[in-house]
Amino acid sequence: MRKEKFAYVLLALGFGSSLICGVPISMASAVASSTPHAVVAKVFDQNRDLDSTGQESADDEFWWINEGDMEIQDKLGHVQADKFRALTQYEIEDNQNYVAQVYFKYNNYDGGGGTDSIGFLYNYHDGENKYSTGIRADGYSEIKEKNNGEYSDNHNPKRIYGARESDDGNSNNEIPSDKWIGLKIAVNQDKGYNNLKIYVNNGNGWEYITEWTDDEDMMNGGRVGLRTDGYDVEFRDFEVIDVGRSI
Repeated sequence: MRKEKFAYVLLALGFGSSLICGVPISMASAVASSTPHAVVAKVFDQNRDLDSTGQESADDEFWWINEGDMEIQDKLGHVQADKFRALTQYEIEDNQNYVAQVYFKYNNYDGGGGTDSIGFLYNYHDGENKYSTGIRADGYSEIKEKNNGEYSDNHNPKRIYGARESDDGNSNNEIPSDKWIGLKIAVNQDKGYNNLKIYVNNGNGWEYITEWTDDEDMMNGGRVGLRTDGYDVEFRDFEVIDVGRSI
């Protein structure tokens, strides 16, 4: 009788070792890997000043400032440079689906209008191979690629802000000033192509704007970051979230 009980215990332990809360370990691992989680967060929590450097000299935990400079104070990143480019130290994998989001508010605009913008760099490989996206001064969305040094046209532009929505007195700029605006991109690249969706939050939740799929000269993986042209702007709540993959 004791031998039979001992055998049952061994059987139970052996079976239990392949389960997590009744789910096979292989399936539990897949579920865990598909659960959205932040891979870059709290980037503005510590006060500091960051200047542009070469990539090999970037010693900040979160940022490599490629162009311009940023003052981080009271959980805000303040940029006053005419042109600003900042990349995360974290690198996206080739088949990693992710979301990047940030809130921005600009204090002054001194650009030339049109293609000046506030937004993201994504899947950045180097200065000649990268994507850029965001909101342009003319009020339209922007999705562009630079492949082997050549820029594309703006893909699937949609008007986000209409004429005279800006209240900063600058006729070349349509983005509302002195207002926190949320900007989010969703990048899916695990199906053999590269799809980007843009969302904007004007205070009433996230609103889908437009999207574009690159299935030709696509650049997967790389770095994600922030970019501005012509704006004195503040950023907060920047995050990059791994959204997982289908099981």
